[in-house]
Amino acid sequence: MGTVANDNAPARMDIIFVRDIRLDTLIGAYEFERRHPRTLQVDIEIGRRSILACKTDKLADTIDYSAVVDVVKEAFATHSFHLLEPLAEMIIGLILDKFDAQWARIELSKTGVVPGARNVGVRIERSRS
Repeated sequence: MGTVANDNAPARMDIIFVRDIRLDTLIGAYEFERRHPRTLQVDIEIGRRSILACKTDKLADTIDYSAVVDVVKEAFATHSFHLLEPLAEMIIGLILDKFDAQWARIELSKTGVVPGARNVGVRIERSRS
């Protein structure tokens, strides 16, 4: 995937990113795909106008990377979607709300689904007005 932080992000935005999260979940457009958990790869970027930790050097003033992974874990454990698109939409909504972000991007992909393609997936960006 290899997205670059701040590529197309709103101007004057501090970006926190967590890449290459790999977790298992049941998902698939077809019933046979949902019989066994599949490993998905997730890349997330979260933008804020300013991250106070740049000045304070305190974890409480930024977004804890492990908390981002926890949001993804919870979503993977509780969703009932068949497609990546609504799962990505759900996760990005949780990210925007939980971390008081102005902008976020998620890339969600799975491997070994389409012959001849290593990865297939979706990239979604959302921002608050």
